[in-house]
Amino acid sequence: MDIRINDQNLDFTIENNETLGDVVKDIEAWLDGSDLVLYSVKHQDQDLLSQPYEEWAKTPHSEVGTLNVMVKHTRELTVLNLQTILEYLDLLKQATTSGIGKLLGELLSGFPALMESVRKHFPDPDATLQSLIALFLHAEAEEVPGWPEEKMQQAVKLIDLVSGTVSFRLQELQDPRAALETLSGALKICIEEISEISILLQTGKDRQAMDTMVRFSELSQSLVRLVASVLPDSADPGKQLTVGGMSLQDFYQELNGILDELLEAFDANDSVLIGDLMEYEVAPRLEQLRTFLQEVA
Repeated sequence: MDIRINDQNLDFTIENNETLGDVVKDIEAWLDGSDLVLYSVKHQDQDLLSQPYEEWAKTPHSEVGTLNVMVKHTRELTVLNLQTILEYLDLLKQATTSGIGKLLGELLSGFPALMESVRKHFPDPDATLQSLIALFLHAEAEEVPGWPEEKMQQAVKLIDLVSGTVSFRLQELQDPRAALETLSGALKICIEEISEISILLQTGKDRQAMDTMVRFSELSQSLVRLVASVLPDSADPGKQLTVGGMSLQDFYQELNGILDELLEAFDANDSVLIGDLMEYEVAPRLEQLRTFLQEVA
């Protein structure tokens, strides 16, 4: 049996008693630990991975002439998956608003699997994603066109919000510098919101304050990913990168210490301390970080 990986012959040792299933598992083991993932395995123009394993796994390798294997980088697969999610959400929006029953039925049948895919990219779903899941998970295609106008508008808004989040994650991978510029603008808005948390808590607007905290948390995670991906290309080996007069590592270490205090304040339901930490400790450091991002983006 000849094995070709991405159209290149592979020098691969196969034992006499191995089956096709064994060979595929050996290839997966060979790829393990690399940044490559098995994408397709074709025999006679049929993609084995899209067929039930038991239908082809026991085939003796001697009966297989050529096995065409395609592998992709994990980053490339992530991009493809995010694009698929966006295409699905766009179709879901169209089918929901137009009442196309057949298309909506097909989309809703695949909704649980699609959400599992989304969770791989966003393991800690926010309130928006949770609301979208709650709205569509058990929905019937026949009932959706009859939803009240308010519910229909909510559905469209949730789809748009989740699409926006997925689009930004895609931009992080495809053009991290552009994403960093986008994030710098979002950081400016976040700083303004954070400075108001103390007032929100004092006036009993706990939900609004919590929403601000959630946005801040998501923004922080995106910042860590983007800074890590962009800095290696922009860093001058002879120049130490600093934020507010501190090394990047020391800056994040100090910020993380403040965030730990913030979590303790939330656990203690200490609204005064929460407001003070956000306004006088977190917000100024985020402003320093925003200035730094503008310099390196």
